[in-house]
Amino acid sequence: MTARQTYLDLLKELVAIPSVSAKREHLPEAANRIAKALTDLGGETTVDDTYFAPLVISHFKSQQPAAKTLIIYNHYDVQPAEPFDLWDSDPWTLTEKDGHLYGRGVDDDKGNLTARLTALAEYLDEHDQQLPVNILFVVEGSEETASQHLDDYFKKHPEIKGDLIIWESGSKDKDGRPIIDGGNKGIVTFNLKAKTADIDLHSSLAAVVNSAAWRLSQALATFFDQDGHILVPHFYDQVKKPNQREKELIAALPETREDFIKKNQIEAPLLTDKRGEDWKKALYFEPTLNIEGITSGYQGAGVKTVLPAEATAKVEARLVPGMDPDVTLKAIENHLVSQGFDDIEVEKTLGQGGYRSDMTDPEIKRVIALSQSTYDKEPVVIPTSAGTGPMNYAFEATKTPIVGFGIGYPGTLDHAPNENIRLKDYDENVTFVKNILASYEK
Repeated sequence: MTARQTYLDLLKELVAIPSVSAKREHLPEAANRIAKALTDLGGETTVDDTYFAPLVISHFKSQQPAAKTLIIYNHYDVQPAEPFDLWDSDPWTLTEKDGHLYGRGVDDDKGNLTARLTALAEYLDEHDQQLPVNILFVVEGSEETASQHLDDYFKKHPEIKGDLIIWESGSKDKDGRPIIDGGNKGIVTFNLKAKTADIDLHSSLAAVVNSAAWRLSQALATFFDQDGHILVPHFYDQVKKPNQREKELIAALPETREDFIKKNQIEAPLLTDKRGEDWKKALYFEPTLNIEGITSGYQGAGVKTVLPAEATAKVEARLVPGMDPDVTLKAIENHLVSQGFDDIEVEKTLGQGGYRSDMTDPEIKRVIALSQSTYDKEPVVIPTSAGTGPMNYAFEATKTPIVGFGIGYPGTLDHAPNENIRLKDYDENVTFVKNILASYEK
């Protein structure tokens, strides 16, 4: 059996394991299966199950003196597959159709892991089991739930050091150009709760009693002006400004404003248009403050004339490098107090910092050059993504530059029903990773 088929079979097994970290289900099962695959390939493998999501670490050692070390980071946990009725096939069964593979986690992130294992296996087979570079796999199980305890795992394992970290995943753009990215935003999420009575009241009392729904809405309204600019004092104080190279990379991204609107099916005016700002600069380099959801009062059929006693909101702030989650949340709390909303309860739910690689680092430039030669297309280089991930944990622990790329394409549908990859992208990624390994040959 070829290495490609071996690890496609492994991908089938992994997709069948519903390792949903939000539900804390089947995580040890997935970790142990990956550990076995790494051990079978020749890695010195450890499964650390100190916390609810075990961490898998596996070393593949080069016999060359002074060989560099590549850290390959992936995760085995996935998002929930619901709503099931929107899937065209069973999300927990790897399904091939018209050159695509479907299933939850087939891109994010189990397929990226098996593609890298395929590349390593093929390289070893083609080079008498010899490597020109040390490889250290680090595979976690809580990435989809803010990488809980990943920082603790890094503290327990100071041996996780290297010269370059190859991050979990990535994609091609709409024109088939590979995307290389070197960072992501951080995040702090929190709940806000307003309470104005011990019980819901008759709405006739609204003439003299404020409802919790109004109270919370009034508090939230103080966060923004009409153009979406964040009004919280000191919110922007820690923001690390992009350097000239980073601004040039973002300005050169081929996606247009019209592409962005169409892709995301946006109907409202862009806030950056209202502010007269560049939408790319804002998307990649500015923090956000967003209301995820609001809950209060009667939500059933018909009418219930009630004055709600409680209202809650789930809120998040996406953080750019330099911003500390706790410092940011404290600024928000202080703002509420200064605006007369000291009765609003604030509960932090998660937080992690952001990270942005130096895209001129020689190891990252190596990957960019190899991407161009492998795909015969100029890659799209993004110094930081608009999304969030645990890159900062990895960098703070290892002080190692990070670069991300993967097997996705614009129709991959990560986190959504019918998540899928194209087999041709999968195979090209295998070749790309093999070329990276070969670039360390002396």
